[in-house]
Amino acid sequence: MLGHGATEFRMQDVSIVATASTLPETVISNREICERLIAGAKARDAYDAEAAETARTRADLIEQKTGLRARRFFTAEDTPVEVGTTLLERMMPDDAWATLDAVIVSSSSTQGFPGVSQQIVVAARERHGALAHPFVLDISSNACTSFMYALTVGKSLIQAMGYRRVACIAIEFASRCIAYDPKAFGISTLFGDAAAGVLLESGTQGIATIKAVRASSMVDPGTIALIKGSGMQANDPVREVPQDQRWYMAGPPVAIGATRILVDEIRRHQALGYNIDWLIPHQANLTRILIPACKSAGIDPTRLCASFAETGNTSSASIPLLLDQLVRDGRAQPGQNALLIGFGASFSIGSALLTFA
Repeated sequence: MLGHGATEFRMQDVSIVATASTLPETVISNREICERLIAGAKARDAYDAEAAETARTRADLIEQKTGLRARRFFTAEDTPVEVGTTLLERMMPDDAWATLDAVIVSSSSTQGFPGVSQQIVVAARERHGALAHPFVLDISSNACTSFMYALTVGKSLIQAMGYRRVACIAIEFASRCIAYDPKAFGISTLFGDAAAGVLLESGTQGIATIKAVRASSMVDPGTIALIKGSGMQANDPVREVPQDQRWYMAGPPVAIGATRILVDEIRRHQALGYNIDWLIPHQANLTRILIPACKSAGIDPTRLCASFAETGNTSSASIPLLLDQLVRDGRAQPGQNALLIGFGASFSIGSALLTFA
């Protein structure tokens, strides 16, 4: 019971008021990515005829084993800053630049300083002079979970710090980080490029209200090295990522752990009484992770949002990409709930429950 003169404290609501996404125009088929891996080995004088022939044979089985048909790659002329700035402009109202208090960029494929978030602010201010000096943050070490961590931070900034608008943007240039080597076939065929984001504000008058967020991990000695690698330099994206720092992923253990994370997060929200109308998970593998997880958790496959077949694993951009598609397609109906679930390096975990306005 509240004492005389006391007021009840209620955490203010935070809503997603805009979404946007970008998919590159260049489509790379399974056969073509295979030939690119072989060409990469030839260019480094590391060609192995037997490995190349094995890769060509396996290329025809990619769709059967993973559900992946194609992926998209940005061109050599595209840059993370330009892609991110254009995405931000699509989400921001023309008269609201002065109220943008934070820009958070998640990316598995860029690192270093000045960060992409900082460079986007500089680029945006040149076009929109009202933009002041927002909080900036790049999140990368959690890899595919990074956007969910960004969403958690963004929501907290509005609720705890009174920020007015927070942009959370995921930018992935995976094509510049994979190993172009047929011996890295199983990893390097899965990834694609994309960028997507959301704009957050306080209140409930947006596209969807964020009902709950969770950021956690299952980091231990057994998970710390299952997914590893590095990204291109944020201040020099043309510089090649060293071969020994290209992305690596231990396939079977990651698939087992990822499926467990998905099922656990779904059941956690079901136990809290939430009805899940749409499931928006990170896009890692359709046939070995996403569909099995839905079956285990009792989720109707028609309620699974999936882009993996046509985009591949777009890392931290996969969840906001799917959310934007769901909104633009008009499938999300007022009052419906969407559960977003991310899992990434060292089995970092991020989830959020949205209710569409």
